[in-house]
Amino acid sequence: MYKQIAVVGNPDSISYFRILGCRCFEAEEGKITEDIRAELEKGGFEIIFVTEEIFDGHREFFRGEKSFTGSAVTIIPDIRGAHWEDGSPLAGRAAAEEIRDAVIRAVGQDISDSE
Repeated sequence: MYKQIAVVGNPDSISYFRILGCRCFEAEEGKITEDIRAELEKGGFEIIFVTEEIFDGHREFFRGEKSFTGSAVTIIPDIRGAHWEDGSPLAGRAAAEEIRDAVIRAVGQDISDSE
């Protein structure tokens, strides 16, 4: 079952997912290779977890016209640049923007308290 879950990010951020049996794709310095792109585009993943650093640099790939039909693409905190409060990582800019955009699409207006 866990082979249907892909995780893309730097080695430090995704190593724990490998222990769970997820398919992990290591991306150094915020860049994904053509090999990683090709594997992700093949499909077969129900969930694709992407660290914020990778998502920020490749937003058009993960949310563009070539979106992953049948896959849920979810942003996770990057362990290296995570902001912590009370022992838990906080959502960074990319994750917060994605959540805000999803709420706007669902409700039709921005109901966040950010402004």
